[in-house]
This record gives sequence, structure tokens and C-alpha cells, in this order.
Amino acid sequence: MGILTNIFGNNKKLPFKKTIRFERKESEFEVNIGDEVKIWNKPNTKQLNLYAKGSAGGNGLIGITFNSAISHHLSKTEDLFVENKVVGLTKNSIDLFVNIYADKKAVQEIQQNHKKEWIDNLNKKYNPKTSWELRFYSENKIGKNDFLIKTIDKSQIEEFYQRDNETIWLTDKNGEKLSAENSVRSGGTEKTLRAIFSGHELEVQNFKKEHNWYYIDIGIKK
Repeated sequence: MGILTNIFGNNKKLPFKKTIRFERKESEFEVNIGDEVKIWNKPNTKQLNLYAKGSAGGNGLIGITFNSAISHHLSKTEDLFVENKVVGLTKNSIDLFVNIYADKKAVQEIQQNHKKEWIDNLNKKYNPKTSWELRFYSENKIGKNDFLIKTIDKSQIEEFYQRDNETIWLTDKNGEKLSAENSVRSGGTEKTLRAIFSGHELEVQNFKKEHNWYYIDIGIKK
């Protein structure tokens, strides 16, 4: 059996444990060895898109490949759990170790554990010493002093599990939500929510626009 068969094998049996090679795409999002990423199967095809963790919507595309086994399970298998880790990187490729299995009880337990861990982490007291970045995409012009940063309430944490991109948004000075897509990386989401929930008031410390991307550095108000 050749190396390409090992890498791109199409065995549909579970558990599925293989290293899959993706064609790397140019992206503003960083990807590093050890990262967990998001796999999306284009409907009714064998195409798999790889997205950076913390990206939202169609942003964050970092790789593409075609694999019949993974696309089959993503579209047809119930109680599916997918674990993955970046194990190799070159200028043109991303090697991703993928572990797929179906076990209803195990999947439910893992999901509950992940949910509890996420909720517990956001409830921890947080006193950030440095600023961090939020990022939004908008085709409308947004001025540095024209917006407010809004978040969910602490009482809504459980409701917004796995909906990170909906937890932070921008409004105008009158409280009207702006047409700006949240593309905040997961670390920025966590820092923002934990800081707010810990009682801190935040302020914009730096603001820049590149094309339709808005980069907002925030930190504790001094």
C-alpha cells in the first residue's frame, strides 16, 4: 500500500484514525502544530474545508482536501465525535490527525464535560494585565469613536455554548446593533467575557482598519 493510500485512504469503518493531508490556503489566521481546527464537509461532495479555530462563518479557511470516508461520516453517521490535531505543516500543506468514532454515551459525556469546562472557565475571576484583540468584518464604515462593545450577560453563558461568535457584538452610541461580523479568535472571546463577568470596565486601546477588517485592541479601563 502506497503512502498516498495511507494518507488519503477511504476506509469507511469506525473508528477512523488517519493523518489527512490538506492543501494549505493563504489565510490571516495562524495555524500551529498541535492546534485543533474545524472540519466542514461541503454538502453532497467529498470536499472537506479546514477552518482555523476561533474563525466564524466563511472566514478562516486554511485548507482543502477530498476524502470520501470523512465526508461520508460527517453527512450520514449519527452520534459522531471528531477529534483532530495538526501534526505537520509546510508552506503548501497541513497534515491533520483525525480520530472519528460513534458512541452515543461517550459523545454525550464528552459534550457535557466540554460544556461544563467552558462554563466553569468563564466564571473564573480574571484580572488581565495586558490588552488583547477583537476582530470584526464589516462592509460599512465604522469610526474609532462610533461604536460600543456589547456582550451577553453572565446568566446567558450556558445558552451560548458553542455559539462564541454571537457572544460579542458592536452597537452604535444609541445601542443599535451594527452590521459587523464577529471574527474574534476564541482566546479574545474568553478574555473579553471573563473580564466583563469579573466586573471590569473595558476600553479601546488601539483601533485600525485593513480593507473591511476592523482590529480592536481592548483592555481594562485605567
